[in-house]
Amino acid sequence: MRGTPPAARLTFARPDVGGAVLERVVGALGARLDLPLDRLSEAQMVGAAVASVAARHAEEGVLRVDLGADGGALSITVGPLPAGAAQRVLDESALPGVGAVLERLVDHCEVEAVDGGGERLRLTIGAGAEATAS
Repeated sequence: MRGTPPAARLTFARPDVGGAVLERVVGALGARLDLPLDRLSEAQMVGAAVASVAARHAEEGVLRVDLGADGGALSITVGPLPAGAAQRVLDESALPGVGAVLERLVDHCEVEAVDGGGERLRLTIGAGAEATAS
């Protein structure tokens, strides 16, 4: 998604609705990509969780999310966030006895620097090994 425009760009000024809206948009885009049902459910969980946690770290209380669909994978990019906030989002998604939930549900997790000292959190969810092996 780096060189292509996002499939969807969402901006939430009210964090209380971000999780529910992002979960539904991620579900629609994931279905369009023909993600297997288990990966689609995981993508929706990631969308809801990242919106909930990232909203606490969003600059000026506004959460920005870009969604991309490239090569059969769904990407969720959150930001810009203040420096260090992307790692805090990942850390705060951890559950006791389970660990970092977001990192377990996605195929790839990356923190990207942005101009001005901030960063973006990019999470990528693909079809999974079983679907790509067939």
